[in-house]
Amino acid sequence: MSGMASGSLSSVPNGKIIDFDRAELRRVPFQDSLYLWVSARTPGTSFELRLAPRIYHDRPDYWGIEVVAIGASQADNDTGIGAEADIVERSVPLSGITGTRGISVIGANQTKLIEIDSGSF
Repeated sequence: MSGMASGSLSSVPNGKIIDFDRAELRRVPFQDSLYLWVSARTPGTSFELRLAPRIYHDRPDYWGIEVVAIGASQADNDTGIGAEADIVERSVPLSGITGTRGISVIGANQTKLIEIDSGSF
C-alpha cells in the first residue's frame, strides 16, 4: 500500500479500507473518554464495519484509525439479494490511541485530520 506512514502497521490485514461519509468526535454521557464516531457505507450486508487503530512503535502526531470493512462469512443459502450498501455507524473510545496532536481517520478516498487539544481529555 502506498502512502503508509513509516512505523505504522495496519491492525486488520484481512480488511479493506473503505471510504467514510462522516467522522466526528463525541462525548458520551457518564463516560470520561472522548469517542470517534464514523459513518460509512459498507460494500454489502455481509461486511462488518470496524474502526481499526494502527499500531505504532512511538506515539505519532496523529494516530491513524482506519475505516475498514471485513467480509463476514456468508451462509450457504444466502442468495445475495438485498445486499446493497448500508450506511453503518461505529464508535471507538480514543483513550490510548491519540497522537500528540490528534487523530487521522483513514478512508479509501480521504484522510481527515482531527486536532485534539489536551483539554479534551
